[in-house]
Amino acid sequence: MNGGRNVWAISPEERDKHDKQFDTLSPATGFVSGEQARKFFLQSGLPSSVLAEIWALADMNKDGKMDRLEFSIAMKLIKLKLQGTPLPSSLPIIMKQPPVPAPSSTGMGSMPNLSMMPGAIAMLTPIPMTSNFATMTPNLSSMTPNLSSMTPNLSSMTPNLSTMIPNLSPMAPVTGLTPMVPMATGMVPLVATSTMPLSNSSSTSSLAGSSPKTAPSDWAVPQASRLKYRQQFNSLDKHMTGYLTGPQVRNAMATTLLTQTQLATIWTLADVDKDGKLRGEEFILAMHLVDMAKTAQPLPLTLPIELIPPSQRRQALQDTQRREEERRQQKEREERERREREAREQEERRRKEEERRLERQRELERQKEEERALCVCVSTCRQLEEYQRKLSQLTPEQQRLSDKLRNMALNNLPVSTMSTLKRSASEKDGVCRKLKQQLDALENETAAKLADMDQYQNDIQVRTFNILGQLDHRKSAALTSFRALYPFTARNQDELSFEADELIEVDESTEREQGWLYGCRQGKMGWFPESYVERQAKPETPAVINATPAATTTAVATTAVYATVNSAFTPTHAPHHAPLDQIQVAGSLQAQALCSWTAKTESHLNFSKDDVIWVLEQQDSWWLGELNGAQGWFPKTYNVSEVMFCVVQSEYVALYTYESPEPGDLTFREGDVILVTQREGEWWSGGIGDRTGVFPSNYVKPKETDTSSNSGKSGQPGKKPEIAQVSTTYTATGTEQLSLAPGQLILILSKNPTGWWLGELQARGKKRQKGWFPASHVKMLGSNSVCQVIAMYDYKAANEDEMSFSKGQLISVFDKNDPDWWKGEVNGVTGLFPTNYVKMTTADTDPSQQWCADLNSLDSMSPQERKRQGYIHELLQTEERYVEDLQIVMEVFHKPMSESGRLTEAEMAMIFVNWKELIACNTKLLKALRVRKKTGGENMPVQVIGDILASELAHLQPYIRFCSCQLNGAALLQSRTDNQQDFKDFLKKIATDYRCKGMPLSSFLLKPMQRITRYPLHIKNILESTQEDHADRRPLREALERAEELCSQVNEGVREKENSDRLEWIQSHVQCEGVTENLVFNSLTNCLGPRKLLHSGKVYKIKSNKELWAFLFNDFLLLTHAAKQFSSSGPDKLFSTKNNTQLKMYKPPVFLNEVLVKLPDPSSEEPFFHISHIDRVYSLKTENINERTAWVQKIKAASEDFLETDKKKREKAYQARSLKASGIGRLLVTILEATELKSCKSNGKSNPYCEVTMGAQIYTSRTLSDTVNPKWNFNCQFNIRDLYQDVLCITIFERDQFSPDDFLGRTEVPVATIKKELENKGPATRRLLLHEVPTGEVWVRLDLQLFQNRASK
Repeated sequence: MNGGRNVWAISPEERDKHDKQFDTLSPATGFVSGEQARKFFLQSGLPSSVLAEIWALADMNKDGKMDRLEFSIAMKLIKLKLQGTPLPSSLPIIMKQPPVPAPSSTGMGSMPNLSMMPGAIAMLTPIPMTSNFATMTPNLSSMTPNLSSMTPNLSSMTPNLSTMIPNLSPMAPVTGLTPMVPMATGMVPLVATSTMPLSNSSSTSSLAGSSPKTAPSDWAVPQASRLKYRQQFNSLDKHMTGYLTGPQVRNAMATTLLTQTQLATIWTLADVDKDGKLRGEEFILAMHLVDMAKTAQPLPLTLPIELIPPSQRRQALQDTQRREEERRQQKEREERERREREAREQEERRRKEEERRLERQRELERQKEEERALCVCVSTCRQLEEYQRKLSQLTPEQQRLSDKLRNMALNNLPVSTMSTLKRSASEKDGVCRKLKQQLDALENETAAKLADMDQYQNDIQVRTFNILGQLDHRKSAALTSFRALYPFTARNQDELSFEADELIEVDESTEREQGWLYGCRQGKMGWFPESYVERQAKPETPAVINATPAATTTAVATTAVYATVNSAFTPTHAPHHAPLDQIQVAGSLQAQALCSWTAKTESHLNFSKDDVIWVLEQQDSWWLGELNGAQGWFPKTYNVSEVMFCVVQSEYVALYTYESPEPGDLTFREGDVILVTQREGEWWSGGIGDRTGVFPSNYVKPKETDTSSNSGKSGQPGKKPEIAQVSTTYTATGTEQLSLAPGQLILILSKNPTGWWLGELQARGKKRQKGWFPASHVKMLGSNSVCQVIAMYDYKAANEDEMSFSKGQLISVFDKNDPDWWKGEVNGVTGLFPTNYVKMTTADTDPSQQWCADLNSLDSMSPQERKRQGYIHELLQTEERYVEDLQIVMEVFHKPMSESGRLTEAEMAMIFVNWKELIACNTKLLKALRVRKKTGGENMPVQVIGDILASELAHLQPYIRFCSCQLNGAALLQSRTDNQQDFKDFLKKIATDYRCKGMPLSSFLLKPMQRITRYPLHIKNILESTQEDHADRRPLREALERAEELCSQVNEGVREKENSDRLEWIQSHVQCEGVTENLVFNSLTNCLGPRKLLHSGKVYKIKSNKELWAFLFNDFLLLTHAAKQFSSSGPDKLFSTKNNTQLKMYKPPVFLNEVLVKLPDPSSEEPFFHISHIDRVYSLKTENINERTAWVQKIKAASEDFLETDKKKREKAYQARSLKASGIGRLLVTILEATELKSCKSNGKSNPYCEVTMGAQIYTSRTLSDTVNPKWNFNCQFNIRDLYQDVLCITIFERDQFSPDDFLGRTEVPVATIKKELENKGPATRRLLLHEVPTGEVWVRLDLQLFQNRASK
């Protein structure tokens, strides 16, 4: 300190001023009471909590009153606190001493802890001075043992000190000896000396000479401590063993008053060789660590090299190197195995891809060959038709000329005329003969090509006909049709695969196992479970069905030709049976003919225009129908562009209620039966009774025919069996239970409401097992059920389309399109229910199979990683559906409501608040997620996602305003709906849009709040499935903190409704002209969370007495003035809804991290205070002292919070960068410049800065003003930990003052990509395109340096 005054020292001038102030308080018997002092101290403007802390320090004897010394100490502490000095934890000793004059620059001022004055001795620690040092022995007992060696030197100093006693005043304290402090050369005592005519050098040497001289050492334990604790060690080692056991050391450390945790840490650090004993050097180290803990120094996590005893450093270094070598070898081995595994997987994928490519190529060649043959045939037919048409035109002309020639001969026409007519007739005859020859040749060619096509089709279907022939010649010769209820996948070559609703032909005479059938589908034959199908009723088969196979061989070709052109050459045979998967039983379908058609064979059906035909069976181009008791086949279409008939009647059942205000629409209720007359696109035509119109096709489903009499076992009415597939393993705990393995099929026999079902295992070749099992381990098969969930709470339906259920019930889910409201069934009741009332069963909680169809990729991952990728996929999917719902609200509800004029603009704003801002921020989040997914490749795992979530969740501030204002909007909507029937009908009408799925507007308005609460759940699921050493774990933790913080901010915003209402009032009543940035008061601040109004009121300028209205927020102070004078008796009247006063900004907002509040004089009775902001000072006054105190205290508190938040943010970034370098290499990045960034200001400019991250490592560039082409040229360095997981992320922001920084683009580069591009090439400059924004790119210079001993090539 070079002899400077201590900051806590009280000068004589200050003591005199304090005494005068003490006298003004009228002390009684030399003391002032606590009440007198409190009133005086409150004038300083400090908070009461701070003043209470100052009182506790100054009231040394704790008697509740103050004398002059205590009062002076309190005033000194108040002054230091106002200057920004933190209060001490305990009162400094120097404040208890008499006043200390200002230091002198002469004498021994350069020596520490010596305060010298001319002609006097230094003011040192007071002890009585004696003629000898015998009486000082008790005071020296606490010193180290080395003090005894200093006795001669101290004794020699006694005469010099004793000769100075007469010069001292009776009150002057004399310091004989002060405690010793460790220095570089040993223990140097702080001894007071007088101002003798000695130079500084001589004084210093004399002091240094009194300390023991020791040779410097590289051990961080001071020499004095070594000697002291070596003696203590020797005294404890009574048996001279050379070490101390645990009990011996515990007894020695019991007197240190440290906690058990600290002592355990010290033992662990000091026991370097881990032998459970402390040798001499280890004991010295332990006691040195005790000294560190006593002085509040943090203990190191691991022992640094400078604290390790020199005799044990070599072994410690060897152990460290050995562990590091083992770790490196293990990592290299794992890396080598991983590369080999990836190479094998890549080779396998390449081989399979090549096989698929060759198969696709062969299939394309077959299709092209068929198309060429068909095109040639069609072209030939068209030419033949054209020749026929010309021939039919020339034949009448020839007949006419012959008749004319004959008539002319009869009438004796001139010879010339006759010759002319003969020549003309002969020419026409020649032309006809040529055409006839061409026609014959074309017919022959056509017949040959048709024969070739028949042969080609026969070759393709030879296997099918052979199998059908085998089936036809079986003993029973009777095949039974079965319809598939569920999809079945063959598990070996003997089984048959099929999809739901497909028809299968079965010969029941075949010998078979119980529960299994042998059938044929599309030419393939195999076994399948009997419980997967149901028997079909046998329709009356027309004669054409029994045609011989030979008669059906050309049906495919002729049908295809006939369906394409209107030809004179009709098929000569009836169409054969289509493949079984193409046959559709029409049921009650009727068709009305638009034109007549004549049968070409006996198996065809004749009909005339407008005839109504009952359709019995549908194939691709031919239908089987019945008319007037006759059955036959007829073509579905007569020409490519000519429709042959129209469907006149087909029964459908309404799935939902449909209401529409448009004329021509058909309205109906759920469950109504509709006769469909026309099906084109998404809108169909139909009728109910005498009402007809159009309606959306997705609101109806085909009416099911009653087949109960034909299903099930023979002689019994059939019931659709329930089949479940095992999803998770279950081990039976008793003989009455079933043990389950994934993939097994179970026939459900009975269900218990407790969640246990009775079933029968379906396994061919094994004995059927029946038993009980938990329903949560299986998943029902069927086309409707999506999954099953378990109710966590009781729920009572609030609307007609909802359903009620009790806690613990199992619910079958049919529709999961809406992430917040699902459709399901429980106990036969179907309806909507909220998703946050249920939880997924064990079978559905693992989404690992949902995100990737490549089984090889899944097999190469651990179960934990598969589950993690599934949760990431789930987050992305639900985000996409949520953004779609937000857009539906704008299109279906907002636009019609706005155009109808039923609500004012203010009412629309109250209901929808800032819906467009929600769409913007969630669309930005969704784009970022899609870019990250695209970077890794479709159906490929996403390595890191936490950084995007952490970054984007910080920009969801519009939700705070929406959720805090949504209650008012919901109340307004409910009030209008209850009181205005026409408004209620209007909302009900627009809600019939098929995209709403029957949900009203009120349900959509709840989705933002529900979505916000789901982000922590999604992130927590991903985090729990992420390994501890994964690069994404730290960003995910940060994202989870952001999500939970956002939820708490939203909840706080809802709770603080008054604060939100006042911010909205300020938004509508304060004109923020002159601010370059759009200022939204009810939103997030830049770094302090949601904006809060801390204080408001009226203040005045001191000089002009101008009236101002001040608003103190948690991030800035806003001074305004009224456009016209008005009176206000308090803040409640100021924020009244009836107050229409408009305020204008007086000065730009004053940010609280740049202000300093000052009081002119704490003792002043005037309510003045000053606010210093950079180069401007605002001198203000209030109406009274109390109001001034409130303003000063709240501004100071808010400013301290702002500064502390900034400090923590900087420290966090610094700590992430200052971690010790570790990993396999480093990446040097230079951000050169960015070009064509998006402009955020009205002048077309921005204030951009760049943030470069890799996991938790983060660097931020400086902010450049008013440019869209910034040139930063700043460097940063990242430690590479995992070559295949680390991703370099570069994000550009617009620096905002009043809200979180705007996003200007992001680009990402995996480190693996950088290695591939820069390998053996050295540093390189790259141009990277910014994603998620319409324009912008950034230029970077990359230099990847891998450590040779840690990273393999």
